[in-house]
Amino acid sequence: MKTRAITFCSILMTTLLCLLPGLAGAEIVGRTYDGYIHRYTADNGQDIYFVSTSEEALVETGRDVNFDGHSDLAVVTALGASNAFYEFYLWNGSEYEYAERWTSDIVNFELVADKYLVSRSNDGSAGMLFTAQICVWDGAILKAIRTMVAEEETTFDWEDGIATRRIDGNRLHAILWGVDGLVGEAETLWEKTYAPFPEDPDVLNEMESQLWNGLQ
Repeated sequence: MKTRAITFCSILMTTLLCLLPGLAGAEIVGRTYDGYIHRYTADNGQDIYFVSTSEEALVETGRDVNFDGHSDLAVVTALGASNAFYEFYLWNGSEYEYAERWTSDIVNFELVADKYLVSRSNDGSAGMLFTAQICVWDGAILKAIRTMVAEEETTFDWEDGIATRRIDGNRLHAILWGVDGLVGEAETLWEKTYAPFPEDPDVLNEMESQLWNGLQ
């Protein structure tokens, strides 16, 4: 697990450092109950407003997130020790357009094979706990076609209408859902419980292989 921790942190730090040359700041123009309203003025003079939990909001300006040959805006809406959360504004030829998404939160994203936008959170245990999504664009809508969740095994016991949630920290449960097409229903593609909780990095390789199985 130590090896995975070093690897994941190295990847995250490298990613963030690579973003620095293309990052721009935004000014605070208001408050919400849980964050700050920021205004970013793009190169075309357009004002982009967004909410971030951080006073220091960052806008990444140099990446083509939807693979159409034009740079878009990736707005950091929250930044923690291991996870950066994003929303996107796509260049449509005349202005930046907010990208709707049919996904969970986009976290620590990367672009793969000029086709996929991949989100992967680090939820603890040196990267063994995570939510990963493989997403594709349908016009200006980002849609998840694969979602994998790796978490400590969780069960629920019901008695007299009361649910008791039990978390077993000695067991890792991984499940992969897929969507048939862009509007299909999710179905379980793969599921496995590792007991005891694994420390072998090969487990991560197995989960990664299942996540991409049939796509590349």
